[in-house]
Amino acid sequence: MAVTVLLALFIVAVAAGYLYVRDKLDQIPRMAVSGLQPAGSGDPQNILIVGSDTRAGESAAAALHFGSTSDVSGQRSDTIVLVHVDPRTSKAALLSIPRDTFVPIAGTGTSNRINAAFNTSPSQLVATISQNFGIAVNHYVQEDFGGLQELTDAVGGVCMNFTFPVRDSTPTGRGSETGLAIPTPGPHLLNGTDALAFVRSRYYQYFDKGAWHPEGTGDIGRIERQHEFVRALAAKAIQAAHNPFTGAHVLGRAVKTIAIDQTFSSSVMLRMAIKLRTLRPADVPSFTLPYRAVNGYGSFGDVLLPEPGQDAQVIAAWQQYGAPGGSQTTTASTAPPTTKRGATTARTPPTTTTTARPAWDPTAC
Repeated sequence: MAVTVLLALFIVAVAAGYLYVRDKLDQIPRMAVSGLQPAGSGDPQNILIVGSDTRAGESAAAALHFGSTSDVSGQRSDTIVLVHVDPRTSKAALLSIPRDTFVPIAGTGTSNRINAAFNTSPSQLVATISQNFGIAVNHYVQEDFGGLQELTDAVGGVCMNFTFPVRDSTPTGRGSETGLAIPTPGPHLLNGTDALAFVRSRYYQYFDKGAWHPEGTGDIGRIERQHEFVRALAAKAIQAAHNPFTGAHVLGRAVKTIAIDQTFSSSVMLRMAIKLRTLRPADVPSFTLPYRAVNGYGSFGDVLLPEPGQDAQVIAAWQQYGAPGGSQTTTASTAPPTTKRGATTARTPPTTTTTARPAWDPTAC
């Protein structure tokens, strides 16, 4: 995920020489994105990070599991994460917006899942987020999932500890959508292919008491597992940065996997990296916007409707995290259970991020 790449860039940039890093950062493709709000490198700011599920340029193995360009045309924002960074305290926090969140799409006069906005342009996604949630976006970063695979391999793999054997299934329950297959409990070193299968898994199952059980939360459970993997991969990137040769290799891979907005200059990134040099990935909290799950929402199928009051509370806690002298308590949402077709879930109050992680979700080794 691009959030990991960004953290890796910040971490490795501090450990390497200025001119070398500046040259590498200059190689990142820039794009024009409208609607971004200017902010100084020393000011708190919000970075919109999008993981694209475009199938262009993927390997034959990936196409086997995830579909090729002939199967899936165009692109959608498979992952939408905002990173709030506060350089004053070297703190950061993640906020995920589930891709099935159903909102008015900026400039269209119609509503759809929020990831549909990205299919038009990053600018429309920025405008849609600002319009619906009042979040000022300062910078934009984009990556396809192949970048995660390359970066995982560049750091030598990422160790995750699984309580149960796990696998990915499909909507029909036959076969595997991503190819994820962890046959035994315990620590496993995930290579790039394994990592891609893990973070993309929506039909996640675990083996317990002689049977396979669906995890049951779909994209919401996937978001939580992605956040855990992000922390583990970023921590591994820190270790890699201690070796100048490995660190240079990681940096070289990282700059090839993302594109950023044209205002996110190399000098701005370097100044931000220096101010965030004491950031510890394990301490980065994650938030997910609360929602109300609706099954069979007209012609759109199953969607997630925003909960404006709860959303505002979570966004406020996320944006205040890391402020000098502020409270470091966190609030996040849980995934409400789904209901019968056409019905909606009851409103569920947000819970803290200290809520116990499901036993079937792995942790970093």
